[in-house]
Amino acid sequence: MIVHVASFLESIGGSIDKDHWLRPIPGRKGYAAYCRKPQYSKKQKQKMAEHPTVKAFSSLCKEASAILRDEKLKAEWTVKHLTAKREASKHQRSAHANGKPAVPERLWDYIRHELSEMRKKNE
Repeated sequence: MIVHVASFLESIGGSIDKDHWLRPIPGRKGYAAYCRKPQYSKKQKQKMAEHPTVKAFSSLCKEASAILRDEKLKAEWTVKHLTAKREASKHQRSAHANGKPAVPERLWDYIRHELSEMRKKNE
C-alpha cells in the first residue's frame, strides 16, 4: 500500500510498529510503501546466515570494525579518506547513477567500500 507520509514520519522512517515498516519510494518525495515485516523462523535465519554472500559481508564488516578499533590503522584510513574526498572535489566527480556520492562521506562506509574493492581485485 502506498501512503503519503506525514512530515514527522518522513524524518523518522523505518519501523511503525512490531509488524510494519515504511519503505521510502525513490523519486516520489513524501510517499512511502507501508510494508509488512518478514517473519522468519530460527531455522530459516540460520540457513540464511550460512549463505556465502552473507559470510563474505560479515567478514568484511569484522575487518572494517577491527581497523576502526586500532588507533594507528584508523589514523591511516582517515588520511586516505580525506585525500580521496579532496581528490573527488578537485575533479568534480559527480554522484553515481544510483545517487551515491563518488566517495562515501562516513569513514566506516569508505573503509568497507575500499576493502570490498580490494577483495574483488584479488579474486
